[in-house]
Amino acid sequence: MTHLTRRAAFAMAGLAATPIAAAVPDRKIALRPFACNLDTWFTEVPFADRFALAARAGFTQVEFWPVRRKDDKMDAARARALLDANGLVLTQYAPTAPNFSDPANHPALVAMIKEAIVDSATLGCKAITLVGHHLVDGLSREAMLSGYTAGLMRIAPLLEAAGLMALVEPFNTVNHIGHLLNGSRPATGIVRAVNSPMVKIQWDFYHMQLEDGDLIEKFTAGVDTVGYVQLGDVPGRYQPGTGEVNHVNLLKAIRAAGYKGPMGLEYFPLDKDNERAVREAVSLSQASGLV
Repeated sequence: MTHLTRRAAFAMAGLAATPIAAAVPDRKIALRPFACNLDTWFTEVPFADRFALAARAGFTQVEFWPVRRKDDKMDAARARALLDANGLVLTQYAPTAPNFSDPANHPALVAMIKEAIVDSATLGCKAITLVGHHLVDGLSREAMLSGYTAGLMRIAPLLEAAGLMALVEPFNTVNHIGHLLNGSRPATGIVRAVNSPMVKIQWDFYHMQLEDGDLIEKFTAGVDTVGYVQLGDVPGRYQPGTGEVNHVNLLKAIRAAGYKGPMGLEYFPLDKDNERAVREAVSLSQASGLV
């Protein structure tokens, strides 16, 4: 693939080709509570070019899916260099997990966690998203829930020793078929049973709206299990304001419930209009009183 110049990358991503430092200060302040997801934003350009675009847009925090990417020749060391070069902090990422709903995969889970601990130290990152809950043929739901819980209990001491948080992410049964955990239950019960400060929930409101609804009350009731929050409107998984959720009220409720951490913007800018999505994120932050 031909390497893109920064000017060409900015143009393709819908941003003016001006220096990164030219990002409006007020915009950077408003975006400070958010982490731009580099697998859903700026998808018009190669993964490695998205770090600069996120910084140019005004973000100071990012998140992404796996760090080890053969197609992009990406690993933790290269990603850290890109983060540092663009003044970015990584809030969380999602290493590829084995399906540990099946206890036979617990040794592979331990090996993956040990690798993630090393990668996370290189990245300067304190959290990973952990899925690994596909349905398993031949196992009852009770056996899978037991296996998943036991897997988390097995890795909890490793996570605690490393100071690395694993974020269990429930999905939904509308467009993420074949998974054990959907919506806020039974994930809250599992995390409470594991009872580790380093095993919490990745509370993705896109999935929660599709599966549960009643977003504010369920989040408030489960906030003790929350380690990280992600946003995305329904339908379409576009930016807040494009769908049915009142995100101003939601974000106010998130803060009122006691969650003070970053919020991942794991959604696809409508019509791939990154600049519009940035402006709307700024407006949401200001209207919600986040800054």
